[in-house]
Amino acid sequence: MKISVDTKIYAVIGDPIAQSLSPQLHNGLFKEAGVDALYLPIAVKSENLENLIKGFRVMNFGGFNITKPHKMEIIKYLDELDPLAQKIGAVNTVVYRDGKMKGYNTDGFGFIKSIENKIVDQPKEKLNILILGCGGAVKSVAMALADWGINQVMIANRTMEKAETLAAQINDNWPGKAVAIAMETEELKKAAATATIIVNGTSLGMADTATRTPLPQALITKEQLIYDMIYSPAVTQLMKDAREVGAQTENGLEMLLYQGLLAFELWTGIFPDPQLGKNLLELGLN
Repeated sequence: MKISVDTKIYAVIGDPIAQSLSPQLHNGLFKEAGVDALYLPIAVKSENLENLIKGFRVMNFGGFNITKPHKMEIIKYLDELDPLAQKIGAVNTVVYRDGKMKGYNTDGFGFIKSIENKIVDQPKEKLNILILGCGGAVKSVAMALADWGINQVMIANRTMEKAETLAAQINDNWPGKAVAIAMETEELKKAAATATIIVNGTSLGMADTATRTPLPQALITKEQLIYDMIYSPAVTQLMKDAREVGAQTENGLEMLLYQGLLAFELWTGIFPDPQLGKNLLELGLN
């Protein structure tokens, strides 16, 4: 690609950042769309975050993504927040335009877009979704689901206090939409029985825990969609268990894809072809 003084700069910032697939995705999308732009991975420690943002403001930046551990801290350095990002209290995408930095959170949108075509025969107003875990991505997804208008989001976590805190935050903005569940067999069993979709938002199933699962296979039914936010490995133990039962499964790659496509649209006004984006991500994984 030809890089000039007019080339618009974008980036993903975090610590660590080497594992990010975002440069693979966005540079490919810029090239395909004919946009004169370059996307960089930038590792930054928390103590240097303010200086980095000041630097972005005097460069030809169009925006940037934020990953761990800066999604909350970044807010203090922005000029404006999208209403949903403000409720979530975390930002993963920033648009820099006309001297103003505006923060968005596209994680929840990514999740919703990745399930829409799998639940076409079920009205969202009747969906009950059980989420296992209580990390940052879970918070974004749970709040986006409440905002989208599902019937109920159930948060199950080993530390009940964390689940209760998140459920209370959701209910403050969307009354009655969330409930906290203890990660114990009987409570989890009842919640799973009413869930249309069960989501793993824990780290169980990643490389060092590849044979472990956060949910007993006996609690899965063939009518459910079992969704694992993990995308490497592509098929986790939870997904294997679900497939044995006959349930539909999905990993986190499409969530990653669609949150990135929305960020691209916020920056450029172009919503790219999802298949192209998925191909780019898969190339980055191989």
